[in-house]
Amino acid sequence: MMRSIRLYPAFRMLTFGTLASSSAFWMYQVAMGWLALDLTDSAFFVGLAGFAGGIPLLIFSIPAGLVIDRSDRRKVLLMAQFGVMVVSAILALMVATGLIEPWSMLVLVALNGTIMTFIFPVRTAIVPSLVSREDLANAIALTSAAQNATRVVGPSLAGILIALTGTPATFALAAIAQGLAIFGIWQLPPSRTEGASAGGRRWSDLTLGFRVVATTPFLLAMIVLALAPTVLVMPYINLMPVFARDELALGATGLGVLLASVGLGTVAGALMVARSPSIQHRRGAQVLTAIGFAIAVLLFSFTGNVVVAIVVLFIAGWTSAAFMAINQTTIQLGVDDNVRGRVLSIYLLTWGMLPVGQLAVGALAGVIGTPMAMAASCVAAIACIGLIVVRFPLLTAPADAIAPVTGHGTVARSEQ
Repeated sequence: MMRSIRLYPAFRMLTFGTLASSSAFWMYQVAMGWLALDLTDSAFFVGLAGFAGGIPLLIFSIPAGLVIDRSDRRKVLLMAQFGVMVVSAILALMVATGLIEPWSMLVLVALNGTIMTFIFPVRTAIVPSLVSREDLANAIALTSAAQNATRVVGPSLAGILIALTGTPATFALAAIAQGLAIFGIWQLPPSRTEGASAGGRRWSDLTLGFRVVATTPFLLAMIVLALAPTVLVMPYINLMPVFARDELALGATGLGVLLASVGLGTVAGALMVARSPSIQHRRGAQVLTAIGFAIAVLLFSFTGNVVVAIVVLFIAGWTSAAFMAINQTTIQLGVDDNVRGRVLSIYLLTWGMLPVGQLAVGALAGVIGTPMAMAASCVAAIACIGLIVVRFPLLTAPADAIAPVTGHGTVARSEQ
């Protein structure tokens, strides 16, 4: 299960940085959601804050992918980590001094989201340069496990800190953790692709990722499938402060426990994929895990029992992590390094659409209540997944016939 960590020292350092950075990210997310609710007492504003933090992914993902493919990925990651560290530190200072306002919070959240546009794809794109191809599936699953393991520690710690000292200490600790991530990245070797060269600003280079995805059926299917659970189901994380306080009568510590349950599930799901990388070749694995995720969140929306909520959130975390690990592994194995950043950035556009879902579900929650709004969104997700499978039947076919996608674009072997 831990093969890549044992064999590759550079990958160990990347994993250390991932643990630190992801811990900071989840502490920031919990503190941001709680601060938004505390400032306005509005479920809609909680959704709006999620929208402000996520919409930069939609705007800047494609230019970010080009930068990642044309630059030293280690340097890109270093600069981005420094940027999010500074944003967390500024938030800690402004909240502690009472200077924070809803509008200034939205500005800082949007800035943080812009920088994260680089961090998400570059952390994934750099993995193939650190491990051999036969260990790539294991390394990607372990990276996913590291990211998700922090969903246990990060939210729990954030919940305790908010309850004991308030949100400023949480933002401050997130900044410190980002600093530790910088130390881990500093130990990595330079990572430039063969395609890194001048002339990367040309329109054809900027749109190459779109052309590759459009002409490769399996890539298009994976990315379209990722939209439904991301846009329609994942907003439940953003609304978790509302569920914790208003539906389950829990405080900040209880919120941390709920999110930690999700985190434990995501670790279990990601480690399952790391232990059995061949699961990606099983017929319909992505579809089954996506539907399982939607059903688990649907059940959570209607439960008023804390114990039941913890159990179904664990299942939600497990299925969502398995879905994402399988999808990312399949895409990575089918993409050549010189277009990896751009293709991964297009995949990241699915997360760029998340703010749309957060804003819509938040607005609907203000009209019919948070549980009904989230449940309706989950039902819509299940229906959309069914329609996507009908449109892309290869999603339920074996996924063991994928040829690498080069800068000129190829298709899966099953299409050749």
